[in-house]
Amino acid sequence: MEKYDAKEAQYLQDTCHMDESASVFLARQLTHIRSQVLTVKKAPLNAFQVFPVQTDIPAGAETAVQYIYDAVGMAEIISNYADDLHRVDVIAKEQAVKVFALGDAYGYNRREVKNAIFAGVNLSAMKAQQARRGIDVKLNQIAWKGDTDHNITGFLNNPNISTMSLAADGTGSKTTLSTKTTDQMIRDMNNIIDAIPAATNEVEQANTVLMAPSVYRTLSETRIPDGEGQTVLGFLQAVHPEINRWMKVGELKGAGTDGTDMVVAGYFDPMYVRFEIPTRFEQLPVQYRNLEYVIDCVAEAVGVTVTMPMAFVKAQGC
Repeated sequence: MEKYDAKEAQYLQDTCHMDESASVFLARQLTHIRSQVLTVKKAPLNAFQVFPVQTDIPAGAETAVQYIYDAVGMAEIISNYADDLHRVDVIAKEQAVKVFALGDAYGYNRREVKNAIFAGVNLSAMKAQQARRGIDVKLNQIAWKGDTDHNITGFLNNPNISTMSLAADGTGSKTTLSTKTTDQMIRDMNNIIDAIPAATNEVEQANTVLMAPSVYRTLSETRIPDGEGQTVLGFLQAVHPEINRWMKVGELKGAGTDGTDMVVAGYFDPMYVRFEIPTRFEQLPVQYRNLEYVIDCVAEAVGVTVTMPMAFVKAQGC
C-alpha cells in the first residue's frame, strides 16, 4: 500500500503541480476511497441476485464465443453383448458476442482537496460509491432489457425464450391474476411452471420463479377458501418442491410487450444462463483536468447469455 501511495503521489506531483504534502495526502485519500468502494455493503440490484455471475472472459477481450446447446438421443434397454448402443450427443450452435465497455467518473476540485488538507479530514467517498452504483445500475438494466442503441440483447427481450399469455377469464375478461379466483391463479401458475417440461419432453424443469411485485403480493396475500389460512403462494411452494426460489423482482413490473406485469420461470444455472462481466468495476489513475482531480471508472460486460432457451419461459398479462 505504501509503494502504491508513493508511486501515485509522484505521479500527482509531476502532472498536477502539487507540493509533496498535498500529493501524498491526495494519493492516500484515493487509496482509502478505493478500498471503501470495494467493501461497501449495499443491497444488490436484482440481476446480480437472479443470474449466475461469470467473470471467466479475460479482461480486455473484444469478443467472446457463446454456445447454444441442445441435447439429442436417449438410452434404450439392451441385451447382453449388444454392440449397437444408441448414441447421445449435444449439438452446439456457435455465436460470437461482443464485449462492451461502459464507464463514468467522479472527481474533487482543488478547493475540496485544500479544505480537506486544512481541516485534516478525509475526502468524502460518496462520489466514488455513486460512481460504482451508476455502473451497477447500467449493468442491471442491460442484463434485463439490453441496449437497443448498441444492439445488446437482454434476458427479457431474448427472442429465443418462449413467451406465453394467460387466459382472459378473470373479472371483465382480464388476464391479470388479481382478477381471478384462487383456482384460476393456481392453474395459471402451474401452466407457466409446466411449460418448461412440456417444451423439453420432461427433460428440464424450473428451479426458480420470478414475479413482478404485484403478482407476488397477490399470491402471497390471497388465502385459499377452506384452506386453513394457506395462501396461494404457500400452496404452490408445497406442490413444487423442485423450485427453491420464489422471488419478487421489480424489473418485471410492466415488462411485457403489452406493458403488463410478467412472471418468469426457468432453470437458473451457469450452464444455462449467466451474467458475463469480465470487469465489474475498475478505477483508473487520477487525472488533473480543468482545476479538478478526476477518476475515471470503467467496466466490461457481455450481458446475459442464455445457452438453453427452452429451459425458460416468460408469461405476460399477469
